[in-house]
Amino acid sequence: MKVLLLADTHYDDKSRHLHYPASSEAVDGFWQWLRSESQGYDLVAICGDLTVKGTTHINEIEYVKIMMDSLGKPYIVVPGNHDLCPVKGMEERYPDLEEYEYTELENTLYYRSFGETGVRCSKVLKGIQFIGFAIRNDDPDRQLAWLEAELKKPGKKIVIGHYPLEHTRTGGFCSWWGYERIGNVIESLKLLLGNKDNEVQAYFCGHQHINSIVPMGDTYQIETASTVLGTNSYRILEISENKLTISTHRLPYIDGYSGDLTLPDKSNDAEHITVHEYHYGNSDDLSLEIKL
Repeated sequence: MKVLLLADTHYDDKSRHLHYPASSEAVDGFWQWLRSESQGYDLVAICGDLTVKGTTHINEIEYVKIMMDSLGKPYIVVPGNHDLCPVKGMEERYPDLEEYEYTELENTLYYRSFGETGVRCSKVLKGIQFIGFAIRNDDPDRQLAWLEAELKKPGKKIVIGHYPLEHTRTGGFCSWWGYERIGNVIESLKLLLGNKDNEVQAYFCGHQHINSIVPMGDTYQIETASTVLGTNSYRILEISENKLTISTHRLPYIDGYSGDLTLPDKSNDAEHITVHEYHYGNSDDLSLEIKL
């Protein structure tokens, strides 16, 4: 079984100033590549931030929905902060880009496009339960209760979310940036996903636009860098009868980086000496084999 794992695809309909100009350029070839590449997989998953301004422009989310449906493959997508803003008041900082929707989850633009399976997805493929979930800070939507019930079901699981829970780097900006979006529910999520009894084999996420693999309780947190920004990378998950293998790849139609890497002056730590290694990852961030 093969799963194609992407993150932070950031589709921009170009209807206002370009927050990520490089994303707009890279995404021009992205859907053509994905339509071809996805045919060799049993499942496609995107770990959030499907859009740039999906909290205010439903047409961006609707476009991604049409394109994902056109693949003709099973898929799981979850919202990131650009699709479903998790923090009240963020609209004061990022107007028309990351605006909190003061309404029930079912009334948000993201839910209106992707429906129930876009925020609470659970499907079993070849004996593995794949779970995708949305979460907002303070959990006004009672997503933790739903997730806990799903995790109590017997069997091995792969979980798809947007936000990293464990710190992804020991220094630099990823040692502190990005966790505050869901800071009030992080500890609860770590306890649920890292509990050995829940049989979570791996938790895949995005958000910081870097590649990282770190232990989280009795499982692994695997962050995938942006597919259309920075290092332009994605993961391949292969599942056999007795093991799970993760590898990292870069988009074949882009040379170098797309746009500027985030905070290059704060992109190094003891394990990642160069800026490139900090963002793309070292050998421990790029591949993993897990015994099932």
